[in-house]
Amino acid sequence: MNHSLSNAAPFLLDHDEAYLRWRDEKLNNYPETLAALVVEIADPFFLTRGEKERILALCAKTNMALFCVPISQGSAPAAQLLPTVMAQLGVRELDHNLGAGADGLSMLSPGGAAYSKFSEYVPYRETPIGWHTDGYYHPKEHQIRGLSLYCERPAQQGGENDLWDHELAYIRLRDENPEFIRVLMQQDVMSIPPRMEDGHIARPERIGPVFSIHPVDGRLHMRFTNRTKSIRWRQDAAVGEAVAALKRLLDHPTPHAFRGRLEAGWGLISNNVLHTRGAFHDTPGSAKRILYRARYFDRVPVK
Repeated sequence: MNHSLSNAAPFLLDHDEAYLRWRDEKLNNYPETLAALVVEIADPFFLTRGEKERILALCAKTNMALFCVPISQGSAPAAQLLPTVMAQLGVRELDHNLGAGADGLSMLSPGGAAYSKFSEYVPYRETPIGWHTDGYYHPKEHQIRGLSLYCERPAQQGGENDLWDHELAYIRLRDENPEFIRVLMQQDVMSIPPRMEDGHIARPERIGPVFSIHPVDGRLHMRFTNRTKSIRWRQDAAVGEAVAALKRLLDHPTPHAFRGRLEAGWGLISNNVLHTRGAFHDTPGSAKRILYRARYFDRVPVK
């Protein structure tokens, strides 16, 4: 079996033995606290071997890691710091989307969208965001597989994130009923309507699965949003049951869901895990929250 097929085997419903082996390994010694995911970095522009190995090990286990840098280093521009850290981990295929600046980073602050028509979109407002993975409206050949965040200045109030490894969601669903996975892997289960601008289609409808297996590396990918608007589920009983089961899990995402807030000089590295964002607030006229996001078409490479 080649490397891709070996990685994919646990996610194939007719490979129960491979799934159970992977499941046991996945859950064994899984970190219990958010603090266990934190890696202190002395110099983000020159990761030590130990820092890099620790981040890669965490991403292999949990699909995410947090990092924090000294205040002296934290003042470095995010446009340099965040892509540099990711490149040292082997993640380089940056998504230069409309909301991002020329450097490919999006500033998730009120008024932070580089494209003015996005200014009222939820990521650029103070309102909460429910469970989702980034880029669920992207085409099949350009899925967002890597997501990183970096906090330059936290909000005065709020802005916490919930984080849940999408592979744990897969485990919970498959253990409850493998048919849920079968349904959510179908290619027409989840549709995102076209985005319209001035009466014209700015982005076409996107139709695809919730769970998929990457054809090259065999890794599990998830596209999902808990929104009830701007999304259409295929209308049949099997889809309704599978989606309802997934949403029930997200109401109680255990085991091993993490909650916390990025402070100044802190960042998130992830393989686009499920996440939320709480509402936040800054006093008018005061310094506003500044948090940068970088999206990638590749993911943290793990064995």
